[in-house]
Amino acid sequence: MSLDASGPTRTEAPSRTRAPARTHLRAAEPVLRRAAPVLGWVVTLVVAAQLAQGAYGQLTESDRSVGMFEAIGYPASAVLLIGVLQGVAVLLYVVPWTAFLGALLLTAYLGGAVAAHIRLEDALAHTLTPVVFAVGIWAGLFLRSERIRGAVLTGR
Repeated sequence: MSLDASGPTRTEAPSRTRAPARTHLRAAEPVLRRAAPVLGWVVTLVVAAQLAQGAYGQLTESDRSVGMFEAIGYPASAVLLIGVLQGVAVLLYVVPWTAFLGALLLTAYLGGAVAAHIRLEDALAHTLTPVVFAVGIWAGLFLRSERIRGAVLTGR
């Protein structure tokens, strides 16, 4: 019994013509590869600007921020620390090399916001707002990072 180095042969199935829609998708693929990061940066900057605005209010200990935190049950002394943490997380999210860590930290921060709104029995819109921001954070990162897209889409 001899072994063939090329391995077993298999019969090829007759080739089928591809549907025209797939041809159009392949033609659009380079455009999508260029457009995804641009759209990702737009989403990232919109979300980051909103979160940075909130961090600024906390860093300056504005009356509005202090009032909101006191209504949630946090002492006024915690506003500055939470503002620093949020600001650092936003900066980490915007920098490409640390974006994944920033997204994780912001997601944790927003999870705490959801928990606080649930504890206060706030309106559904108030409770879901941090969830929308978290989805925006990950959507922006997914679109702007080819490595993240590859990991999510292929599971590796």
